[in-house]
Amino acid sequence: MTNSSRRDTCRPLFHQLRILPLPSQYIFSLLLFVATNKKLFSLNSQIHDINTHNNNNLHLPLTGLTLVQKGVVYSGCKIYNHLPPQIKNISNNVALFKSKLKKFLLQYVFYSVDEYYQQNYKDYEW
Repeated sequence: MTNSSRRDTCRPLFHQLRILPLPSQYIFSLLLFVATNKKLFSLNSQIHDINTHNNNNLHLPLTGLTLVQKGVVYSGCKIYNHLPPQIKNISNNVALFKSKLKKFLLQYVFYSVDEYYQQNYKDYEW
């Protein structure tokens, strides 16, 4: 299909064929859930009046339970808070958010959620 050898890395192929690997699909699905159900989440600015640079991030529920931290709400908040501000700011328009989010995930092609958290977005092309 792409005339690639078996030993070639798949990362550029995912990008070329516009296919998201499974971890990127997971991130995509969680973020779409957050964007379409924003009324279920509260911002840090709604919790306290202190003006910080994280005011527009979603408030993470306080819990020490691993089961809760692996859940949709907690994971969705955490992944959403790590998005570049350019994408977070358009999350009220779900259709635009969806297309820009897919473009973003195709640009980086994440093989794990940890890789997503380690990514520096200074080189992100808007």
